[in-house]
Amino acid sequence: MIEYQITPKINPICWILGHLTWHMDRIFNRYCQGKSRLDPKVRDRFATGAEKMEMQDCPLPLNNLIDNFLKISNASFDYLKNLPEEKFDDIPEHSMEGNTETVSELIQGISLHFLGHVGQIYLIKKELGKGGYFVTGVKKEERDDSRIKWLKWWEDNKQNYR
Repeated sequence: MIEYQITPKINPICWILGHLTWHMDRIFNRYCQGKSRLDPKVRDRFATGAEKMEMQDCPLPLNNLIDNFLKISNASFDYLKNLPEEKFDDIPEHSMEGNTETVSELIQGISLHFLGHVGQIYLIKKELGKGGYFVTGVKKEERDDSRIKWLKWWEDNKQNYR
């Protein structure tokens, strides 16, 4: 299911996961901290959309995609948690030439990017008959507990997703 491309111009779920990982790494690791944490081949594969490449097989197994996402998101969130409040109004010191967006503005942009792709994933799942529900009204403690349980499940089961 994660490799299925429902139309030539809609990326499969596996590509979306890799692409969101690439984007988070690009903003919070490369631009903000000066060092990308993704392999250059992985970065190149997920930087462009389906209309610019032929999607035959997912370029990485699901377990690698999820492990990469967890590694990049943990590094990104650690950076943001430790960033002094006044730095959110600064342009990242390692950002690309010509960037005029502050860290806060980059967070807004990446958040909208994530939301758009999550919507795509939801619609792809519905198109494939897999359905799905939106989670609303979940308290922080419950979200934290769910994350801990999911991470344990993932560590115990990721070898099944190669």
